[in-house]
Amino acid sequence: MQSEFRSALVFLCRRILYPLVRILVRFGISAGEFKSIVDAVYARAGLEYLERAGGRATNSRLAVITGINRTALAAILSAPQGDDFEPRSGTQLHRAARVLNGWYDDVDFQTRSGGPAVLPILGARVSFQQLAQRYSGGVYHQTILAELERTGAVKRTGSSKVRAVRRSLGTGGASADSLRAAGEVAGDLMATLEHNLASAAHEQLPVRALALRADARGLPLFRAQVGRRADALIEQIESFLEAHRAERGREGSGEGAKEELSLGAAVFAVCRDERHPERHAGPPKTR
Repeated sequence: MQSEFRSALVFLCRRILYPLVRILVRFGISAGEFKSIVDAVYARAGLEYLERAGGRATNSRLAVITGINRTALAAILSAPQGDDFEPRSGTQLHRAARVLNGWYDDVDFQTRSGGPAVLPILGARVSFQQLAQRYSGGVYHQTILAELERTGAVKRTGSSKVRAVRRSLGTGGASADSLRAAGEVAGDLMATLEHNLASAAHEQLPVRALALRADARGLPLFRAQVGRRADALIEQIESFLEAHRAERGREGSGEGAKEELSLGAAVFAVCRDERHPERHAGPPKTR
């Protein structure tokens, strides 16, 4: 039974991480950066768990439940909390991102005004070849150049020079605001699932999902239909919540005071690419 439970947890991790890691790869977050983020979240979540469980939340106890070294825990917990990631070493960064950062930050590869200079691709001194050699960690410069061109972060000038277009590796229509909005929605969904996994049946929040194989030609109509129905449902829920809005301080803090919550709902459509079934394969079958 324990093996089956652990297998289900591994399935949960893989199913959640696959789309997340695809996003991170697309926008230039390396496995090393992600691990540092995971370690920081593990430390904070573990500390919260110990504090809620009662007793003394020491680094030793935290190391036991998280698997993170006590020395590393001390450094993680003493660091300022925030969304700006500072890697413990440059080797944690995406290799192409390292090269871009060097281009923008290293005076050897800048113009007099401080911007990234147009560089010859080859050369023994100030060139993209030398830039990649200094910052990529030994990756062949043409491999780095091909990746930066693929993401649109650099462009060739003529046949022998290259210029930086932007510092970010990100492609597509995403922006900082849309990424933060996606994080809010994904975080709320995971918090709901966490609540349900830790609560009795009568305390769980409704989560409904459906995905059936369909003809791809129906996607535009599906998108429009679900969008209209989602808007209508959200309007109904908003009206309900407005009618039950909590007024801060009205009930006081004594006996009988009402507990304040943030309640809401999210509607999202499911679209799976059946050409890659490993991305959403079901949990392994148990004997």
